[in-house]
Parts: sequence; structure tokens; C-alpha cells
Amino acid sequence: MLSYYSNDLMNPEYNGSSEVWCHAEDRLIQAVASANHSEALLALSDLTTAIDQRFHPLFTPAELCGAVLGILGGILHFACRQAGLPPAYLTLMILWQKNFIQQKQEENMALALRSWVLHACDLIRHFSLPAYSPIIKRCISLIQQHLTDELHVNDLAGSLGITRQYLSTQFHKETGKTLTTYINAERIALSKYYLRQKDISITQVALMCGYADLNYFGRMFRCHTGTTPRNYRNINSL
Repeated sequence: MLSYYSNDLMNPEYNGSSEVWCHAEDRLIQAVASANHSEALLALSDLTTAIDQRFHPLFTPAELCGAVLGILGGILHFACRQAGLPPAYLTLMILWQKNFIQQKQEENMALALRSWVLHACDLIRHFSLPAYSPIIKRCISLIQQHLTDELHVNDLAGSLGITRQYLSTQFHKETGKTLTTYINAERIALSKYYLRQKDISITQVALMCGYADLNYFGRMFRCHTGTTPRNYRNINSL
């Protein structure tokens, strides 16, 4: 193995794979952070090819698969953080890897990796902050960071150093929603992702999304989606 590896060090194609790898990482981070599906998939293809060239002499197929998953997981986590994705949605990336990638990698590793990248792009597209004013961006960031806590308008306004009336008026003006409506919409949107994970109970999903009352969670979910959490899970589970 060592002599085989030493011979590869003299191979220009092998050495060039490191440069391709680094460039592909940078492209993938930027593409995912901007939710650019097509560019992200192109960068992913270059990245996996470079990793294969770099590690094929040293790793078994199973070890190579593990290396790719670890490298890609780090890249996607960094891209999501760069895009300003809140912690609750970063958790979804880890759960998605656990419940989908590990199940599908033996069936079609390439397809699983593509799906993982597209999933990250979709999370960023749906949950990163739009072009609101700085004060409303800060408010939304606070909401997203504390979706599992009790959220009160007075507390949000106090944290932002403004009055409740000004916050409520400005928030509705920019988003078209009241704060309560927005908070519930964010919680339900998050819960839909959690419900796709089969090993998390509906009660756990409710608590993870800030609903201590399971019945209230069910009413809010039906109000926003037209169906129950259980029906949604049955149709959309991974």
C-alpha cells in the first residue's frame, strides 16, 4: 500500500486532485449558501471526483464513502451557517443525514449526495432572511433562535430596544404578517421538516417547535396545512 501511494505521489493527475478539491469546496460552499442548485451539483461532482482520486489508493470503498460523507457534512454545515440559517435548521441537516443518507448510500450513493446538497439549498432558500430592514432582520433572527421558547412581543421589543407598538407596526409593514402569525408559521414550517423523521414522536416534534400543548400544536398545524401532523407524516416520511 505504501509503495502504491508513493507511486501516486509522482502522478500529476493525482497531485492535481488536491487543487481541484479545494476549488470545488469553495464553489460548493458559495453555491449552497446562495441556494444555487445547478452550480452546487456541478461543484459536488468535481468534489467527489477529486476526493475519489485522492483517497482511492488508501481507502476501501466503505472507508471512502465515510470520508465523503464527513467532508460533505462539514461543507454543508459551513455553507448553511454562512447563509445565516438558524440553529434549529442546522439540526435538521444532521437529522437528514442520519435518516436519509445512511439509508440510501448503499442503494445509490451519488443520488443520495445530490439529494443532500439540494436539501441544504432548499433549507437556505426557504429559511434564510430576506431583504428586510436591519431591525426586522434582528427580530426574525431572535424568533428563529428561540422557536422552542415562549416568545412574547414585549420581550422581543425589549431585546431590540424599541417599543412594542413600533415593532408590531414595522413588522407587519415589512412582512405583511403579525408577529404571532409569523411565529406560528415558522414553527409549523420547522415542524414539517421534523415530522419527516420517523424516529421523532409527534409529541417531541411539538416540543422541539415551541408547543408545550400537543392539542394546540395539532390545531395550529391543521390551520396552516389543512391536515393533521400524523397525516402529514404518513404522506411525507423519508
